[in-house]
Amino acid sequence: MTPRVLESLVRRAARRAFDIDDVDIPFVWPRADQAEEPADAAVALPPRLVGRLGGRLPKGRDDAHRLMVCGRIIAQVDSMAEEGVVEADFTDVSGDRRGFVNLTFTCPQRQNLLEAAADGPRFLTGRPWDGAGEWPWTRLHEAGPVAQARRYARTDARARIAMAVGSVPPPPGPSDETSWRDRYLDAERVDLYTPAGRLLGRIGEDSARVAFCRSLPERPRENETTGRNLPVLPSAEHPGAWIRLTEDNPAFRMRYAHAHALSSLRWRRDILSHTGGEPQTRCRHRENTKVRRLLFDGPGVLDTAARREEPHILVRYLEALTSAYDEWRRSSTTEDEPTRAVLDPAVPAAVAGVLGTGLFLLGVSAPTRL
Repeated sequence: MTPRVLESLVRRAARRAFDIDDVDIPFVWPRADQAEEPADAAVALPPRLVGRLGGRLPKGRDDAHRLMVCGRIIAQVDSMAEEGVVEADFTDVSGDRRGFVNLTFTCPQRQNLLEAAADGPRFLTGRPWDGAGEWPWTRLHEAGPVAQARRYARTDARARIAMAVGSVPPPPGPSDETSWRDRYLDAERVDLYTPAGRLLGRIGEDSARVAFCRSLPERPRENETTGRNLPVLPSAEHPGAWIRLTEDNPAFRMRYAHAHALSSLRWRRDILSHTGGEPQTRCRHRENTKVRRLLFDGPGVLDTAARREEPHILVRYLEALTSAYDEWRRSSTTEDEPTRAVLDPAVPAAVAGVLGTGLFLLGVSAPTRL
């Protein structure tokens, strides 16, 4: 169950409940982070719809209207399930005091979400990336001051995000194999003589782009940071944690998680080639709840980053997904990491799909091997 399928389903229920045109129903992204436990997602359509219905509603307070609209939408979702609409067959559908529709997915619906997320471009943008053209990319070392390189990187990210969700299909995305090599760190360069160039020669392009896109202000204060030892404007003399190949560096951590996810799938194939056949396994969706909920919110987050033209929204989302994946792969006390991938391969495949696509939109490479 993807966010787009769920939005379409709840929209259809609203049309049936109030006999209104589709254009009169606002688009509202379903969100996992707004759901009340144990629901998988919530849709905040009823509060938004109250104002559109106008005279169709009886006199009363707005909170009563929200609950009434919510109840009628839920009734239509239940009715569609009884009519045999597969997408409407949830484990539970309920309303809350906010008037939000909360939905608890079935095991197959949760698995469908993970499988859909493995195709990151289609999952995040709702279409394949098979258009013409080229992705914007600026040579950061051609900037003079570091602040100018930061503007270049943020302009690139905004343009790439806008292209991904725009009306014209974007060109193909990341290639199949990507190494850890960096054009500034792993080659002899004689053109890195500006402050921006010297910085790139210390921390590399990928760390620089994440550092430049991670904060909100367009004109950050001097010595401003986005975390412990993470300067908004690092320099060759003071690179902070951006120079480290450790978890202190958010760029390294996200890229490592992507490489780990794809490597774990290769471990799985190697293990199965020796053991033969797929293992019998129980439903493991309770263990991957946090990762699943973050994956579900990905399309809405990308849409928000595009609409607000704020790449830091995408950066922080990818960091949260990385943290959830790290927690998942390290959480078991009885299984090692390759075994987790064998028993629940949809999780690393989905994380790799979304992480790799998100990093690509920031202009950051996503290594495919550890």
